Amino acid sequence: MEQDYTKLTDAQVELLEKQTARVLVQALQEYSREAKVLFEQTPADSKSEVIVLAEDLVQYALEVAEAYPINKRYAGFIDYKRVRWLALPYALVPQVLLVDAKASTENNRDTLQQSQLPMDADFESAETQHSMIAGVQPHMDLATATGGIVKAITTSMFVHFYYKEVEGAVTPPYRRLHGIFVVSLPHSRLKPKYNPSAQVSFFGQGKHSPARQEIPRIRVYFKRLAGMCAWRFQQLNFKDVTVDSYAEPVWIDEDPVTGKPVKSSFDYLGR
Repeated sequence: MEQDYTKLTDAQVELLEKQTARVLVQALQEYSREAKVLFEQTPADSKSEVIVLAEDLVQYALEVAEAYPINKRYAGFIDYKRVRWLALPYALVPQVLLVDAKASTENNRDTLQQSQLPMDADFESAETQHSMIAGVQPHMDLATATGGIVKAITTSMFVHFYYKEVEGAVTPPYRRLHGIFVVSLPHSRLKPKYNPSAQVSFFGQGKHSPARQEIPRIRVYFKRLAGMCAWRFQQLNFKDVTVDSYAEPVWIDEDPVTGKPVKSSFDYLGR
């Protein structure tokens, strides 16, 4: 039974991340109706408070989506962190699952801090090449009862709440939730595929001021990442944003022959 992720092929690492994404999408779909109600009807005086609300909703959605837990803690600036055993057809590997919550009125990109970046990033901005060193390590060493070490692979994802404000609202709904996006960031081992150069990249310049000594940030562009691998950007959209309902249960995959995106519906149990 394989427990060392470093002995897996790159294709198997991708399947590990895909399986993780599939479970998160299922959990978020099943919680989407309650999440929509809470997101829209909870007062928030600023965009930062809306993000805190999103963080709570991610916690609520994923608290029931756990695999076999490992009693270890990951120290990092990520909203949801779990160390666990992940069962796969070809291995049983320890995993550090890292999920950050985002909320924005934009639906095409999101911003990460360096501490949330799982691979060294190279990208172009204003015809200038830029780089940022990853802040997330590829794995976490865990001491075993037999005196050895196993490496818990880090899997980085974020959940993006795409919404629009209701102008002038003094009673609920204060905002309308249009969709919940799940973005699966590739492991650092997969950099040759997803970011081999500054010209081939799904990253972009983040909004921060070095002069004010702000923490460096970087942007992830959804369509660029989806163009490289369709299932890494999932969209749980609400068909009618004025109705308190579940999101549309759609999983986005890629055709094994053409590589083009393929959408399929899936069933779910409501919460």
